[in-house]
Amino acid sequence: MKNNIAVGIIATLAICLAIAGVAYINPGVNAIKGEGNSTISVSGTGIIKTEPNQAKVYLGVETQSGNVTEALEENSLKMQSIIKAIKKLGIPKDSIETTYFNVYPVRNYNYEKSGEEIAGYRVTNEITVELQDLDKIGAIIEEAMNAGANKVRRIEFGLTEDKRRELKNEALKEACKDARTKADAIASGLGLRITRIATAKESGTYVAPYRAEVFGSEYAMPIPTTAPKAIPPPIEPKEVKVSATIDIAYECR
Repeated sequence: MKNNIAVGIIATLAICLAIAGVAYINPGVNAIKGEGNSTISVSGTGIIKTEPNQAKVYLGVETQSGNVTEALEENSLKMQSIIKAIKKLGIPKDSIETTYFNVYPVRNYNYEKSGEEIAGYRVTNEITVELQDLDKIGAIIEEAMNAGANKVRRIEFGLTEDKRRELKNEALKEACKDARTKADAIASGLGLRITRIATAKESGTYVAPYRAEVFGSEYAMPIPTTAPKAIPPPIEPKEVKVSATIDIAYECR
């Protein structure tokens, strides 16, 4: 009787192990043996470098006086002169935008009173000038400085919307080629053949503008009224990079 029970248990275990072995399929073995379709998932990247066809110049004027009204009036008159000078270079009004304006007190520490006191008021007004003729960048800075500007924060080189859209599509095409190259290499290494694309998803596109930051731009220096006129600074634009990433899954046999 006991022998029969033992034989039954062993037989049952053997059946369970056989079922488990059938249920478990090693994906790697399945892919190599070609028992059904396998999938290779890769990520492709495309990068396009090009010369910029648009620029933004960030500049402004900072004034200070013991009287807030005087500081504001001086600043306003100078900014009006700056905008007028920039317009004379052929820059339209809708390409000039106020991006920062601030009025704040300048405080000094009074040791006799053991506390701070207001020594004056500082007014800052900054604008952004957008242009597509990059040869005018130096002239814009020159004329703005001659008209009273004493801050140049940075110059940003980028692309117009139409150019951005065109190069994003080109970058996506390059990303697709990169993904296929990777998939072919993996399939070859595994002894598989790509049969079709299962899924494709754009991960994102990005345009990286080049920003030429101006050292010390946070601290404007007052320009004396007797200062000599500025000359156009030489400005050399740098390439703009457009990148795209795509995720693709390929079916293989």
